[in-house]
Amino acid sequence: MALYAVVNVVIVVVLGLIAKAIGKPEEGAGGWNFQYSTRDIVIVAVIAAIAGVVNTGTGNLWYLANSSLGPLGGALLQGAFMWAYVLAMWLVRKPGAALAVGVIETAVEILLGNAAGVGTLGWGISQGIAVEVVMALVNYGKFNLWTAIMAGAAASQFGTLWTAILFGWDPAYARDVWIAVPINLISGAILSGVIGFLLAKAIARTGLVRAAA
Repeated sequence: MALYAVVNVVIVVVLGLIAKAIGKPEEGAGGWNFQYSTRDIVIVAVIAAIAGVVNTGTGNLWYLANSSLGPLGGALLQGAFMWAYVLAMWLVRKPGAALAVGVIETAVEILLGNAAGVGTLGWGISQGIAVEVVMALVNYGKFNLWTAIMAGAAASQFGTLWTAILFGWDPAYARDVWIAVPINLISGAILSGVIGFLLAKAIARTGLVRAAA
């Protein structure tokens, strides 16, 4: 398990460094601004609440795939849970937005009856931290598609560390846990990174909610 944890940390950092190397920071955006406005708090809360409902349904499908096919089955849907983390970060653009969404939306899942119970919070925390690490490495200043892809992939894969702990998967003996890594990354890149980015752009274009500078 220790090796798997180290590998996951390395993957998150590498993805963050790739995001740092691609594209230029947006003018006037980013930085370590912890001054949340009422608007920011409302955006985070609303997105988290909606995501909690949506992810509860997705979670049932994940449990079915996971119980039927193991880590490889779960990997196909692993990346479908973090779109809200990316969406909130791209709209609020402040440190902690992704982690806040992760904690709140998994709390909603607990209230709605997620089979993992309180353990569901572990995914919100681990996945939220992964997004925050990627964004920290770009100084919270790059909000392009590539950064979203890296953040989604990182969150998807890092969340499996908690899954392994929660369900007692020992990567030393469970070969599928390692084989599932590229599937987790691709799933997160597309289902959370790309979709979260496109949702943020679409919402910003409506004028109802603009991405903060």
